[in-house]
Amino acid sequence: MVIGDGPERARLESIAGPTVKFLGRQPDIVVNRHASRCRALIFPGEEDFGMAPLEINAAGRPVVAYGAGGATETVIENLNGVLFGRQTVESLIQALEKYESQTWDSLAIRRNAQRYDLSVFQERVLNFLAQVSPVIQKQRKAA
Repeated sequence: MVIGDGPERARLESIAGPTVKFLGRQPDIVVNRHASRCRALIFPGEEDFGMAPLEINAAGRPVVAYGAGGATETVIENLNGVLFGRQTVESLIQALEKYESQTWDSLAIRRNAQRYDLSVFQERVLNFLAQVSPVIQKQRKAA
C-alpha cells in the first residue's frame, strides 16, 4: 500500500507491479487504520524530520528508513526500525532482510515514539523557559 501523493506518483504507478496499490492522499482515520495493521513502514526518502515514521511507531510498528535527515534522529536501530545507507534497491533489500530477521516489541516501539508526544514537547519547552526566565520559574513553583 502506498498512501500519499507527490510528483512521482504517476511514474511510480506505471512501474509498480500488480501487488502494489496506490491510495493517494487519505484522511487521518484511514492512515491510522493502515498504520495499526501494517507490518512496517518503508520510508525511502529524506525529510528534515519526517512525521510518518513516528506515526507508524506510535502504532507499535517498526520502520525501514533511509538513514538520512530526520530518520537518523527518530529511528533507533533494532529498537523501532532499521536504517539503510544508500537509496538503492540493494541497500533496501539488505535492510528488509535485517527487518525480517528480527522480532519487534510493539510496546517498546510505542514507548520510543512517546518521546515526541506533544505533552513531552510542551513540558520540555516550559522547563527550558523556567531555566531562562525567573518569572516563569516563580509561576511554575506556585502552580
